[in-house]
Amino acid sequence: MSRFMHISSEDLLNLLHAMPHPIGVFNAADGSLLGANGHFCDVLKLPREERARVLRNECHGDAASPLRLRILDENIVHLISPSGTRSLIDAYIKMARLGGKECWLVMPSAMNWPSTPEQRDIETVRYQALLENLNEIIYVNDKNANVAYVSPNVFRLTGYEAHEVIGKSFTHFVHPDDLIGRMETFLKILSGEEHATEYRMIRKTGEIRWVRTDARPIMRDGMVVGIQGALVDVTDLKEIEDALKLSEEKYREVVQNSKDAIFVAQDHKLKFMNPSAIAILGYTWESVADRSFLEFIHPDDREMIAGRYRRRLDGESLLESINFRIINREGQIKDVELNSVLISWEGRPAALVFLRDITVQKKMESQLRNAQRMEALGTLSGGIAHNFNNLLMGINGNVSLSMADLSPATIAYKYMEKIVSLVQSGSKLTRQLLQYARDGAREMVTVDINQLVKDASETLGATKKQIQVRFRLSQDMPSIKADQGQIEQVLLNILLNAADAMPEGGDVFIETACLKGSQAEGKVTLSKSMDYVMIKVSDSGTGIAKHVIDRIFEPFFTTKGLGRGTGLGLSTAYGIIKNHDGDICVETEVGKGSTFYIYLPALSAESACAPAMPELREIPCQGTILLIDDEPNVLHPVAALLEHAGFTVFKAISGPVALEIFQYQWEQIDLVLLDLILPNISGKDLYYRFKEINPKVKVLICTGCDQAGPADELIASGCLGFIQKPYNIEELSTLMMRILSAR
Repeated sequence: MSRFMHISSEDLLNLLHAMPHPIGVFNAADGSLLGANGHFCDVLKLPREERARVLRNECHGDAASPLRLRILDENIVHLISPSGTRSLIDAYIKMARLGGKECWLVMPSAMNWPSTPEQRDIETVRYQALLENLNEIIYVNDKNANVAYVSPNVFRLTGYEAHEVIGKSFTHFVHPDDLIGRMETFLKILSGEEHATEYRMIRKTGEIRWVRTDARPIMRDGMVVGIQGALVDVTDLKEIEDALKLSEEKYREVVQNSKDAIFVAQDHKLKFMNPSAIAILGYTWESVADRSFLEFIHPDDREMIAGRYRRRLDGESLLESINFRIINREGQIKDVELNSVLISWEGRPAALVFLRDITVQKKMESQLRNAQRMEALGTLSGGIAHNFNNLLMGINGNVSLSMADLSPATIAYKYMEKIVSLVQSGSKLTRQLLQYARDGAREMVTVDINQLVKDASETLGATKKQIQVRFRLSQDMPSIKADQGQIEQVLLNILLNAADAMPEGGDVFIETACLKGSQAEGKVTLSKSMDYVMIKVSDSGTGIAKHVIDRIFEPFFTTKGLGRGTGLGLSTAYGIIKNHDGDICVETEVGKGSTFYIYLPALSAESACAPAMPELREIPCQGTILLIDDEPNVLHPVAALLEHAGFTVFKAISGPVALEIFQYQWEQIDLVLLDLILPNISGKDLYYRFKEINPKVKVLICTGCDQAGPADELIASGCLGFIQKPYNIEELSTLMMRILSAR
């Protein structure tokens, strides 16, 4: 190539078209095409338009050149067309002069020549199809690491078209962290070695993919002129390989740290268990290896689990989980939930068992069911109390009407008074039911402690006939502010304990007194400046042992034995007294009996004073009343009593009737007596309908329910008072006149 061949440009171009072989002439300065014959165009598979330009000699060696030449080696050229067609061919190359310009004569070697155009087209299609469908990308790099050729399927891996890759250094596509290792491998191949390597490639989108390349050197005349190889995407394989490497460690970590107990049982024997399984059984692995899993199952559940295991091995479809009991090393019974699947263990069928301790869960479920049952009982109790109060109200109303027409000196009047007393006793029962339904809510009222003691003793006497209650009640006793039902419950709990301590019968002494806090029996927690009411309850029973005396007020502690006591009686009493700012303590001696002391804050004389209830005929009752109650036995006698007292009464037996009366008579109605439990329209909704008609309406709630809940809400919204059935007409009239007079 050191010598030049001198021919004229016109002769050379004519010669090109006359030659039977493919020949092209390129400007040595910029690689642009100066001329080529048809055979050359065939070899390069030029598009029709570019082929026409070449054959019409529309080649000027400028930027519009249809072909450009890059010489990669003495016998390898790289040809690029404006449409992006690229060809890498072996060729015979000579330098010449054409029109005073230095140029290259390029004649592709015979290996690039198809014999006929038809055969050439077929081979081209086959070759392109082969490259497009290969998983591997075929590439050629020159000695400077530039890409000289790459198969069209490079787009699938990199997102780049082939013409965007050719001419660039392959390092442009390598992840920076892998670049040094990739260059070291490239240099080793240039030194004559063959190498396979894996590295990360950066796609056009920036995504990183793992690739594997197998490459070898390209030799020409014993010299390495470049490298060629195949590139394949191994990202998925790499991830699988990494996952496989980590799988054993991951599974081991999952199993070892699982909160569920995991076993492998084969032929009923334990073959494996994780730390949670060891914890739930309480045994070490060495002590249970190859022992039967059935040994740890509660005897009552063993046959069920053994049968399930047999059916599972027989292929029977079973429920995914089952609950049963196990017994651990300490002898504790635990509720567990089992899930199992069939596996192969060392080539033989086995069961992979997942066991979860649900002891606490089962206990909580039981407590929840009990709470729901108690809530249902509370709702039922409230409903019963409401209906019973309506019955008592009907009795009380009719009796009061009868008494109004009788002389107090008659025997019939005295019988009527006895009925009123019985109604009041029944009212106490309904208050207890409502207290239960309120779930411990307190209703603080002024309480006569001596009367409360007598009432509680009567209740005990009705059930414990063998117990005699003796009283030493102070006659100069102040009242207390308390929830009457709760304090009565405290007394009943203590009295029942006394009765249990005297199974053959005996005497219980109840003493009341008023004293200063400093006089309380050893109770330094009481204020020394306050007055307290003391209730002292003594029995002559078995007494309490010294080793349990400090625990008797603990919840769930009982000495009565299984099934005879809950251990909640005294703990409940303790909590109630503490919530009333009082205190409770006990003195006892085994074989001689026990004495309980209850201290509650006393009301001052001023606080305890209540205005005297005036007689019916002394109350100046007047005004128009709307009385609403869906119980005829309540509605009619109460209306008659109010009319007897001097009121004008509109009666409504339902919400719609009451609403109709109020719409037409609201200007005349001075006060509404409203029952809360009504059909069709509730008392609450009725109240707000009244407020829409007359925002200044005066409403007094008269109901068999307690004040907690809807009544409190209505009072906060503007209702002026509350009275609970059964009430007497004097109480009702006094409250009504107090509301009517407050203008």
